[in-house]
Amino acid sequence: MKKTLLAFGLAGLSGAAFAQSSVTLYGVIDEGIQYLSNVGGGRQISLDSVSGPWGSRWGVKGTEDLGGGLKTIFTLESGMNLNSGALAQGGTFFGRQAFVGLTKDNLGTITLGRQYDSVSDMSAAFGPQSPWGTSAGHPGDIDNMIRSNRFNNTIKYTSPSLSGLVLNATATLGGVAGDFSQNSAYTFGALYTRNSFVTGAAYEFVKNPSNVGAPLNSNANAVSPSTTHIFTPLNSGYLAGSQPATSWQDIVAGAAYTFGPYGIGANYSNVRYGNIGNLGGASATFNTVEINGKYQFNPLWFIGLVYSYTKGNAVVGNLGNQHFNQAGFLVDNMLSKRTELYFEGVYQIASGTNSLGLPARADIDSLGESSSNRQLFLRLALRHKF
Repeated sequence: MKKTLLAFGLAGLSGAAFAQSSVTLYGVIDEGIQYLSNVGGGRQISLDSVSGPWGSRWGVKGTEDLGGGLKTIFTLESGMNLNSGALAQGGTFFGRQAFVGLTKDNLGTITLGRQYDSVSDMSAAFGPQSPWGTSAGHPGDIDNMIRSNRFNNTIKYTSPSLSGLVLNATATLGGVAGDFSQNSAYTFGALYTRNSFVTGAAYEFVKNPSNVGAPLNSNANAVSPSTTHIFTPLNSGYLAGSQPATSWQDIVAGAAYTFGPYGIGANYSNVRYGNIGNLGGASATFNTVEINGKYQFNPLWFIGLVYSYTKGNAVVGNLGNQHFNQAGFLVDNMLSKRTELYFEGVYQIASGTNSLGLPARADIDSLGESSSNRQLFLRLALRHKF
């Protein structure tokens, strides 16, 4: 059960009372045994609490009622590795979220700090993130639909529901003296919900995306693009090196519908790396389509299925002409309101030529590149929420 601390204001000298406030400690422990059929040529069996569908974390969030429907809110959330005690998100203390803001029911919410972008927020309703989690994300999470990237120095606005329509926008300040646009970003999205149907879309544009502190290189362990190793061969040829892409554009759209015990969803994303200096100013594009489904056997059991196809367009010659077919499943059993046992699997087949001009290889959720174009991921795990 969530641990909530309620602090009640005392009457001041004028007789007015301070508003009620609350602080809540919460978290998720997602621990499991997982198997990868091929990592660098060998099988791997490991105990992992970071790479699961939900990722282990703890956090503190709070609110204070300022009166007249206006409230202050904050969230501080940290990812963690249960098996070593280390911080996740590259050693960033509050690597998942860290923000403060104001909210009012009829005006919406504005927050400032390290936050999720509009793509992450809007696609959560129809993308692979729920209920299949991060392992079913698109290769390399190139479209950020499973929230691999957080945006530092960001202002976000989320509207109240307008007859089922919610609008969302962010602005990221690069903070570079003399160059307002460097490392900056903006995103916006919309999500419409009516009964059991939901649909939405989002757009984002980032300048110098792999610079230190920019959205694609924003953790505490960030180093310059010329020396970083955080990107995989899927896109490292576009984001690493002495002259990486100067822009990153992401467009996502999708819909989901639930009828009785069944649920079905689909989504599409288009990602573009612009003006890649290492490749003579060329641009690289990825397109991904996905279909997913869910069947709720009873209140305690469900199964989810997901398939996605990702196509990278050739940039120079065959370089970048890569294809990924990926299919996955998740079987989940609720043991209680806070604890569940699940089993998931993902299989990926890669083909073509990656961003480095080498044969494309499978790499599910960037857990480790296979020595071939195929890879199988299996995970049996326990998730507990508090």
